[in-house]
Amino acid sequence: MKSVGILANPLKEGIGGAIELVADWCESQALELIVDDRNRDAAPSSVRCVPSSEVVARADLIFAFGGDGALLFAAREVAAGGRETPIFGVNMGSLGFLTQIAGDELGTVLAALDPAELPVSDRMMLSVGLSGRDGTDVALNDVVITKAAESRMLSFEARVDGELVTRYAADGLILATPTGSTAHALSAGGPVVAPNVEAIILAPICPHTLSLRPLVVPPTVEIEIQMLSSDDATIVTADGHKVFGIGQEDVVVVRTADTRARLVEIAEHSYYEILRRKMRWAGRVRER
Repeated sequence: MKSVGILANPLKEGIGGAIELVADWCESQALELIVDDRNRDAAPSSVRCVPSSEVVARADLIFAFGGDGALLFAAREVAAGGRETPIFGVNMGSLGFLTQIAGDELGTVLAALDPAELPVSDRMMLSVGLSGRDGTDVALNDVVITKAAESRMLSFEARVDGELVTRYAADGLILATPTGSTAHALSAGGPVVAPNVEAIILAPICPHTLSLRPLVVPPTVEIEIQMLSSDDATIVTADGHKVFGIGQEDVVVVRTADTRARLVEIAEHSYYEILRRKMRWAGRVRER
């Protein structure tokens, strides 16, 4: 490892102090530090600030400071750059489910972090495109087909490897990875899926029929969503970012992406411990 990069949400409090901690750690490890130029005002004068694309192109480890949005942004930027650079998420906000540690833990964690032995978890991503059109986008959490608030209900059908699954009348459809199972898909009634279980979740948004429940399919399949009725306000998003608009008879194609996100995980914060703490899972065992 030669270079460390920082991609940070400049609107979050404490970014300057976090950058200084990483700068000190990089100096102790003889590593170069580069910061995306959105955070030029918060970075020490000795630190080089460059566009995020250059951070992705040069860094061997990327710190994502902010909330889950910052980590998702970093994952999409890394994938767009054709790389699989490890990403270390640091929560500088409120919830931060995907980010591994809180900002006030950063100094302690860095003191014990060995850049030569990073604990990394590989996470599957989704690829989304339109049939008959060049270009795809990727998502770590989810791909969502949705309508504008004032639009009518959508009608579409889903096929898995060419076989009809069902026809939907709903406000939209969420296609989520296991990483994204605790995000939008969970609010739509989908299951919590551990990130080491590779699968794709299909969760309809406000379906017109109660029998249309979330579905989990293997990661090896190709999913086609054909619009039967929609309007100009129907869009496809990847991790919350609009990818393209779609109209009637368009076919959205979703499959497992070739690239993967590599997230640094700290042993002290296991996935299940984060579930209990962040989701406030609790129960009382009645004594007999």
